[in-house]
Amino acid sequence: MAERDRSAGFAEGVQRNFALDDAVAFRSLMLEIYGYRCAVTGMAYASDLADGYLEVFLFQPLSHGGPMTPGNAVVVEEVVAGLLDKGHLLISDDYRAYTSHPEIVSEPVEAGDVQGRTMVLPDNLSLWPRRDLVSYHRSLFRAQ
Repeated sequence: MAERDRSAGFAEGVQRNFALDDAVAFRSLMLEIYGYRCAVTGMAYASDLADGYLEVFLFQPLSHGGPMTPGNAVVVEEVVAGLLDKGHLLISDDYRAYTSHPEIVSEPVEAGDVQGRTMVLPDNLSLWPRRDLVSYHRSLFRAQ
């Protein structure tokens, strides 16, 4: 069996100052901060089931120099994370999730949701996503 070069992990490149233990601890912290609830849909999960349904989404990815802090992250369901990742779902500066593609949303948009759905965020304002990082995410998709 040929010896493989393990320095690049799964060929995604090496990240400086990154430890798997840090990521696991950060994920656990974020799930707890958000009460095992999706910030966009509001759906809550039992803590022992959350791993199968919820993800921590970073507005400015680590690969773009984003920090692994609560101000750069939000807890969302897997499907929502996929929509955020592709820019099909965006977050406004007033913390409303919106899309310019209503056909991808399974629920009909209510009159009050025209400007987006208000997110479910932690009680502690200091743990909310930072507006500059939310704006950075929108800038990736040229959406201001």
